[in-house]
Amino acid sequence: MSTTSTPPTVSGEPILDLVRGAYARSGTLLDRDVVDLHLLEAADKAACSLLRDQWTDGFPVAAYSELLSTIAALRSILGYSPTPTARDANTWARRVGHASKEAAGDDADFYEVQIIDGPHKGIILPLWGPKMPQTPDALAGPPLTLELPIERGDSTDMEYGSAYYRRCTKPRPTTMQWDYQIDRERPFPAEGSRPSMLPAAGGQEGRA
Repeated sequence: MSTTSTPPTVSGEPILDLVRGAYARSGTLLDRDVVDLHLLEAADKAACSLLRDQWTDGFPVAAYSELLSTIAALRSILGYSPTPTARDANTWARRVGHASKEAAGDDADFYEVQIIDGPHKGIILPLWGPKMPQTPDALAGPPLTLELPIERGDSTDMEYGSAYYRRCTKPRPTTMQWDYQIDRERPFPAEGSRPSMLPAAGGQEGRA
């Protein structure tokens, strides 16, 4: 006799209650109308953590990858908007790096940079910059400014825009890694904004 059980076919509402029940067992109580946003925020944290910690030797990056895949699958079942998998997040990061290489031209150097505040906080990106200073009062390095796509809201009301970052004046003295902060001279991202890593959604990859 087979011991494999067949999952019941249920409508969207019972599946949603199963999701809420799973979170309740961990101490997080969610109303039905906030499950969508909660999963979006969980995917945001996992994607940013993946792009930060995958550079650390021995870190269990697979955990972030599996979490992102699970959230993406669950959101598809629930009929919510898509969220990135680990491959999507890495592809997005490579595209941002490729855009910086095109902007820097042939005579360019490679740099490791980190976003230290704003919606993309923690993300480490590989960027290119020209070997010569971009302005008379700046050191040679990665792009002076960076524009990255963001989103806000849930599946019922999603808004898209950009977060603007400015390079710090000097790299970190011990690692030579460059940091980027929110550009105080540009519009601030709205509260609740998240990175938008799926090209079809926000319509842009990131610009230097």
